[in-house]
Amino acid sequence: MIEPLLFLLPAFLVAVCLVGIHVYFGIQVLARQVIFVDLALAQIAALGATVAFMLGHSAQSPAAYGYSLSFTLLAAVLLAFTRAWGTRVPQEALIGVIYVVAAAAAILLIDRAPQGAEHLKQILTGNILTSGLNEVAIIAPLYALVGLLHWLLRRQLTGTGVLFWEFVFYASFGVVVTSSVAIAGVLLVFSFLIVPAAIGVMFASSPARQLGIGSITGTLTSAAGLAVSYAFDLPTGAAMVCTFGGALAIAGLLYPFLRGNRHKPLRVAIATVRWCAVALLAGSALQLAAAPRADQPLLDTIETAIPSLRALYFSRSELATFAEASEYAERHRTEAERLNDLEKRNRTEGEALDDFSIGRISSFLKSYGEMRKGEQFVMSEVRARARERVRWSASLGLLGLAMLVAPIGWRTLRM
Repeated sequence: MIEPLLFLLPAFLVAVCLVGIHVYFGIQVLARQVIFVDLALAQIAALGATVAFMLGHSAQSPAAYGYSLSFTLLAAVLLAFTRAWGTRVPQEALIGVIYVVAAAAAILLIDRAPQGAEHLKQILTGNILTSGLNEVAIIAPLYALVGLLHWLLRRQLTGTGVLFWEFVFYASFGVVVTSSVAIAGVLLVFSFLIVPAAIGVMFASSPARQLGIGSITGTLTSAAGLAVSYAFDLPTGAAMVCTFGGALAIAGLLYPFLRGNRHKPLRVAIATVRWCAVALLAGSALQLAAAPRADQPLLDTIETAIPSLRALYFSRSELATFAEASEYAERHRTEAERLNDLEKRNRTEGEALDDFSIGRISSFLKSYGEMRKGEQFVMSEVRARARERVRWSASLGLLGLAMLVAPIGWRTLRM
């Protein structure tokens, strides 16, 4: 238990630093209604890193950071002017154009690079898991200085519309984004910026409370994303982005219960769930009646969860055949997993297998796969024949169950 925590701790500390500064900027971005400015600046920074990559510099080198920062500061000048243009053209449209052009330019640059696809993946999702205390020692003082600057100039930077202060805001924001993209990638940086800030704005009115709620939410969500990535061996950046999306969805579902009339959203939620159940049951009934031998996702899911339900419409011989085929299929799957584990252990821990042994393992795996497919075909055929025999009675039963679940009173139905 201690080893995974020690392994994830440096990445978590980096995430805490990212959350702290990005929640503040996220609240400012939401107030200014320039939601996608972070994506635009992040993509500009990625374009600068791509130019450095094409010139032979490594992704984490000081030269790559210098290129990214230079490109971002140029974009900050352009963004400072977009507020004045916004009287005729929405500022978000201009920001979207900047993002699209930067993304297209990056794709054109890496199109013919030998490792272009890997570089593109790196700038999109980053690799926060490989960051450590060295990154914390760099970004923590930098973010603290930016935060201090914004606190000292809080009156001038709060949406004054003056061109110079607009540039200061976007330039300082660009410095933060450039450092963040190099560590976490474009997608995760956008999640750090918008999701915790949106949750804070959703549940609080004062900036201090918004900042507090956003910071706590961002920290807990980052920890959950890192844990999910480690537990299921998933790409860290993508797993954290999806976790942030899930956190925002949960906050949206909880908002009516915590901030409004609790009884009305509860009734609406229950009615929605019941109508979804009606749609599933009625759709399954119609599909079973029209094509009993086709896949039935709802029935398959229920039977997987409660295998004893098959006894309701399987004959004794069908039950025996299905159970035997299921047992053999599971046996073949287990043997294939054992061989895969054996090959993996020898490759990573012991001596590498020779070509003859690898060929034998591949041959066995292919045989087990074919035999398992054969047993699964038997199971599918037995199930299809049984469902074809009871298609009409089962369809009527599902339709009747759908009518019972529907949130409509019987008096209204009679009328």
